[in-house]
Amino acid sequence: MLRIRKSLLVLLLVSLLAIFSFGDALKFLPQNYSMLVYVPDLPKLYDSFKALPIGQTLLLDTGVGLESLVNGVLEQQLLSMKYTMSDFDLFTKEMLIATDSNGNISVVLGPVKNPTKVKNVLQSLLAEDTMKQVQFMENYFIFSNTKVGGGKAPAALQTNLKGNLGVTYTNISDGKIAFEGYGYLRVENNALTFYEKIDAKTNDAKTALKSLQNAKPIDILSDKNVGGDVLVFVNRDIPDALQKATIGAILSALNITDVNASGKMYTSMDIGSAITDLMNTGTQSTTGSSSNKGTSANANTQQTIPSISSYSVVFGSGLKMPTEVKKYVTIGGERYGVLDTGNGITSYILIKSDRMITYTVDPSKYKAGDKAFFTSNYNSKYFAGILFNFEPLIYNLVGKKVKSSATFFGSVEGDSIIMRGSVK
Repeated sequence: MLRIRKSLLVLLLVSLLAIFSFGDALKFLPQNYSMLVYVPDLPKLYDSFKALPIGQTLLLDTGVGLESLVNGVLEQQLLSMKYTMSDFDLFTKEMLIATDSNGNISVVLGPVKNPTKVKNVLQSLLAEDTMKQVQFMENYFIFSNTKVGGGKAPAALQTNLKGNLGVTYTNISDGKIAFEGYGYLRVENNALTFYEKIDAKTNDAKTALKSLQNAKPIDILSDKNVGGDVLVFVNRDIPDALQKATIGAILSALNITDVNASGKMYTSMDIGSAITDLMNTGTQSTTGSSSNKGTSANANTQQTIPSISSYSVVFGSGLKMPTEVKKYVTIGGERYGVLDTGNGITSYILIKSDRMITYTVDPSKYKAGDKAFFTSNYNSKYFAGILFNFEPLIYNLVGKKVKSSATFFGSVEGDSIIMRGSVK
């Protein structure tokens, strides 16, 4: 099944904004978790990021003004519900993100003072299908498609947390293959940085890493449809155990199931233009609402979210068209399945013998963005990565050329996987 829900995208973006203590949130770790990210004090992390040059550019009104935009939309929604900002305290304490061996994702936030009020606000913002995976336990918000609780955090997590804004832990075991490692989030060199070292714990795991390192990567940048400001990629087959906890989690977040994926995949998209359109729409609607007193208080919640132009390829065998697809169109001699999620997102899906290709705009109207940023940052020694170029977004909104980006890469070094990331 293939579906990218707007509400899941909103939740993902909010989580990314939040991410940029050894506490009770860890009690909700799933029993068979494979990876976790834990932030004990979200406001501290946010303030640390906000103090950086990139944080000031993206968040403050002297730059892009994302903070005012988000607060303005939220305050307007809360006002329509007779709530205040203090009633929506979802991001004022801890955050835990975990994936399990089957690729399921769990997000824990809180605790909150009044779960009922927070749930009411979320119901006004998120789709009904998304809310079915939301629950509150002991005043903690939990978004998960699997059972939470029963997992145990390693004792060394506390030690690794000292001096850092957040900590990560990976413990993957599948038969004779086992990996384990720790990582951190911290501010250094005017950037929010991430680092994790995941060690192969068995001989079979070490052999798997050698195969991964020596495998020939696919040539992603040669695809003429790749371009834009965001690139997510895995350029070679990876060990099954790692694939379940990483690629499986990505596919689960995109609600892509029943796909026998090989591990190789890539997605490029133009998020900057969509965010620019959204902010311009938000500014216009705010102006309009102040001049049209008769407009209902929740009219802004009915706005159309600008669509994100994206192009995705997932490699695998025995791929089939999602059962939800009922409509087909022929474009350029190819037969595409059309899937309308009902959230303003329409996917055009093409099944080949070894891959599934998906567009979020009519393929005949799709135009790949510039790939210069990808070319200058991509290196085939990385088996996986995420590249996000903020420069076009900043220029479109404030008219300033500012070198700014977020990057995340995974590579094999000896008997370890090294994950590095930065937002600067």
